[in-house]
Amino acid sequence: MIKFAFVLNPFNIQNVYDYCFLSRLAPQALIKIIVRLLPPFKIHRAKNLQSAAGAEIDGSFIVCPLLSEQILAMKENAVLNKILKAVRIGERSGAKVVGLGALMGVAGKGGQRIAEQTPAAITTGSSLASAAILETLDRAAAMRNVDLSKAKVAIVGATNAIGQNCALGFLNRVDTVFLLARNADRLAELKEFLNAQKSKTNIIDQGPALEDVITEADLVIFTTSAIEVPSAATAKNLKKGAIICDIPSPRNIAREICDQRKDILVIDGAVIEPPPTAQLGLKLPIKDGYIYACMAETMILAFEGQTQDDFSTGFRPDLHKVARIKALAAKHGFNIKFTSFGVPVQNIDKSLFSRL
Repeated sequence: MIKFAFVLNPFNIQNVYDYCFLSRLAPQALIKIIVRLLPPFKIHRAKNLQSAAGAEIDGSFIVCPLLSEQILAMKENAVLNKILKAVRIGERSGAKVVGLGALMGVAGKGGQRIAEQTPAAITTGSSLASAAILETLDRAAAMRNVDLSKAKVAIVGATNAIGQNCALGFLNRVDTVFLLARNADRLAELKEFLNAQKSKTNIIDQGPALEDVITEADLVIFTTSAIEVPSAATAKNLKKGAIICDIPSPRNIAREICDQRKDILVIDGAVIEPPPTAQLGLKLPIKDGYIYACMAETMILAFEGQTQDDFSTGFRPDLHKVARIKALAAKHGFNIKFTSFGVPVQNIDKSLFSRL
């Protein structure tokens, strides 16, 4: 039986509260100090998981105790050293595939530096996340009667793996793609790569200036968290009827904005339902039984026995991998879910959008 491991970090203080009730008694400043000093540790084990194709795996979930804001503030080598310690725990448990979740998979050139230091196959889950985002945005556009051929798409965090896959996936399908990211060199490389595809889509290098395009974009994709981007997506400046795919934690679009703007639709974009025989029993801030795409991709690769080569690492777009992992997800019984704040969109009152 193949074993996998998945490395995750607490997004925020609320995450810590969810897993350790007694932490509520301590001041937040103290919790931040303790979290940073703690070594990685295993929090959950999932045994005898079975896919729809009949494959069986075991998995370990390992916390790398750093809050998202701490990861962004620390020197990268310090973060990588802690992630590698978490990966070592997975190795000792027998894991042949190790997934790096959320910001764990962004550090070190999108997991490449970690992959160089472990015999386990590494994945960040960006391929399945990209597949889920592209599919759910198609469903959202169809539901809201958005003509994609005339639509403008803004990708915030365009230079990471998910952002690049989404940009490539929208070529020749939409009118304009705005690329937003902080790293000017990588942004220029991405624009050059996309222009070389000779598509009819307009590619606009917007840098970090989200406020300049937020009023124009029909679709907005956030691949990077509210910690990293300016607070430009306010209730008053989002385009009427905008569809926002907001995958990170902390979120960029709060529920309060949706309450003020009934015309917009915020979708999660990277939520997956595993088969009934592969339920993890892990507490997550989404609907019970659902998991994140990065977790699902790790499990799918283990089910498939793909333990020799790294899968989703680095920042280069690769729609062949996106298509492959989507096919493997279907084979093993994993379904992409269409949700908003963890709730299936089908359950949301569609009369809210009737005035558009």
